[in-house]
Amino acid sequence: MGTIHHDRPAVRSTHSPRAATWLTRLVLAAALIVTTLLAAGLVVPPDAKRADTTATTFSADRAMQDLEVVAAEPHPIGSAAQQRVRDYLTVQAEALDLPVEVQLDESSGAENVIARLPGTSSSDRDVLITAHYDSTPNGPGAGDNGMAVAAMLETMRVLHARESLSNDVVFLFTDGEENGQTGIAAYVDDHPDADRVAVAFVFEGLPESAGTEMRTTTPGDAWLVDQLADASLPIFTNSALNTSDRDRIGNDFAAFAPAGIVAAEFLTEGHVVRYHKPGDNVAAIDPGVVQDHGDTMVALAEHFGNLDLSAARITDSDRVFFSVPLLGLVSYPVWLAQALAVIAAVAFLVVVGGAWRRRLVSAPHLAWGTLVAPGMGGALTVLAWAAWQLLLGLNPESEQTRQYPDFDGSTTAMAAIGAVAGLAFVAACHWLARRLGAPALAAGSLVWWTLLALLLAIGEPLFSAVALWPLLGGIAALAVAAWVSHPWARAGLLALAAIPGLVIAVPLLILEAINVENGPLVAVPVLMLLLGSLLPQLLLITGRLGPPRSDTPERKEQVPRT
Repeated sequence: MGTIHHDRPAVRSTHSPRAATWLTRLVLAAALIVTTLLAAGLVVPPDAKRADTTATTFSADRAMQDLEVVAAEPHPIGSAAQQRVRDYLTVQAEALDLPVEVQLDESSGAENVIARLPGTSSSDRDVLITAHYDSTPNGPGAGDNGMAVAAMLETMRVLHARESLSNDVVFLFTDGEENGQTGIAAYVDDHPDADRVAVAFVFEGLPESAGTEMRTTTPGDAWLVDQLADASLPIFTNSALNTSDRDRIGNDFAAFAPAGIVAAEFLTEGHVVRYHKPGDNVAAIDPGVVQDHGDTMVALAEHFGNLDLSAARITDSDRVFFSVPLLGLVSYPVWLAQALAVIAAVAFLVVVGGAWRRRLVSAPHLAWGTLVAPGMGGALTVLAWAAWQLLLGLNPESEQTRQYPDFDGSTTAMAAIGAVAGLAFVAACHWLARRLGAPALAAGSLVWWTLLALLLAIGEPLFSAVALWPLLGGIAALAVAAWVSHPWARAGLLALAAIPGLVIAVPLLILEAINVENGPLVAVPVLMLLLGSLLPQLLLITGRLGPPRSDTPERKEQVPRT
């Protein structure tokens, strides 16, 4: 009997680039949203603990009661109101039977309040926590810097209620910060105990602010950063915030590096419409930010208070570092950052070469794809800047902030501008993907990331993580788009590849939206770069992850079988 042949309909392979179902796209979109929320959580303050919580736990509600006293009215240096605050600080320390003194700087009139929490060891090395308690004559100073002062008072109570630490912890409430940092200068230069300070932590703040972040470290921070990584601080930080003039910042932090004292500055990024104004009052303070300040102070005191501080020193090298949700502080030496940048550049060339051999990328399409990021990014930045200038013109109060243009609702406005710019960029890339192909678009965007990573690794290595890790994630995503065809595997791997870029960029974008000093001139280009590194993920979600439309099987003429 002859063999019977049954005609069967052709079945499209489930491994086709276009076979990703709506469900895989939905799952990938959900994964990106969850990662974004986790990254945003780094700069979102925690919930405030209630006043009836245990004495060994920091309570923002209790600290807010102190803040109502400290920031009841403006209290500049030398005023009667400042003397009232000074007396309140000393009474709170005396209530705990702590040694407390007032250091008077006769030349400036600054009066520092110094309280000491004794340790159990005979070490002559101290941990210093400091914040200035004076305000300007124009405002009560609840954000700048009353909430840090209130957090210090509650931290004193919490540590006093806990088991004693090994090292002494000194709480220094400085005066005269708003008048040229006279109080901290008097302490560092003239106080006999200043030589005992092994490590210092300076706290600053603004009203209507985000959560606590570690903004600055003293140069030569390798020892300090290694210890901070072990301390598991519940805050955001990134070595990119360590600017080239970080030892010349115009607040109390600037006094420590010249004195050879290892130090870090913790602050909140906030609005300036209330800064140094009557609006800097208790009502402008989120108790969650005070909780964040206090949790950070307690964690620092617990870790360094039980540490052998004989090794505390300013080193001859810095660390590159950044915060990662659920993991804490990640750090590594500068030489490794430079080596990783070179490795990333080589990996990019290898992946693009492989995509070219598979005919997923052509030279003309790659050239056009390389122009998309600067072209679209530049155009959208100009439009965003124009919209921002219009909003400033419609808000007269922005003129009162001089070099820091700001207005009520500026964060919402900045977020809206960024959202519109981001949607426009994604829509344009979705349209261009039909003509150039998603691989060419993604590779073209990564060209700029590669150049940026190499330039930063050489010129500003402490800034390099901002470019390096999104680049590595983008390279991984491009490789997945080129070689992985199974829909679920592709979506899962792309979700993992998005983590580095989102973790690095999302907190920085949020802080740019809160402190609008730069307007959209920084936020929008950073957003464009971030979206460029995520093009494989975004184009898969929109259904355009593939070669140019003319190269897809659907466009080829089908020859009927006979």
